Amino acid sequence: TQVKALNDAPVGTIMEVCPEGLALIQDFALRIEECKGAALMIDYGNEGSRDTLRAFRKHEQVDVLSSPGTVDVTADVDFAALKNAVNHDLQMSRKKMNQGDEDVKTNVLPHAFGPTTQGQFLASMGAVERTIKLIEDDSTTDEQADDLCTALERLVSEEEMGQRFKVLAIAQKKDGIFSPPGF
Repeated sequence: TQVKALNDAPVGTIMEVCPEGLALIQDFALRIEECKGAALMIDYGNEGSRDTLRAFRKHEQVDVLSSPGTVDVTADVDFAALKNAVNHDLQMSRKKMNQGDEDVKTNVLPHAFGPTTQGQFLASMGAVERTIKLIEDDSTTDEQADDLCTALERLVSEEEMGQRFKVLAIAQKKDGIFSPPGF
């Protein structure tokens, strides 16, 4: 679990933890349980905590404290922590709340799936085939075809957004066993 990873980290390790993010993702899962929906989160990030806090000003990376209030501060999403908050922590708290109640099932809680890369996700969902179909349409101009190719490459290429951005889903397992499409 994330707590174990934090406790086992060597002295001097820099780790980022976002308790509000963990609580929010659990709220999403509970809302999905209640309303029978799903959530799809796409952002840049990794699996695991590391030192990712940084700031930008005029599209250039600058020191986080260089000019308070005039820089955009950001950090990567720790997708492993979010997944753990849903698949482990939420399950454990549900079990603790319902100790002794044999009728309560924790296996019906939504699960987090992924993360997978944005490129893999979009490709598995048919983005390449859809782009080809649009390009082959008689009404698509050469300029539009070029724009479609450029956009697809930007979204799925490992050198662009395809690897850096990750996708995480929260949903019920179909029939209790199948993950959602793309995962």
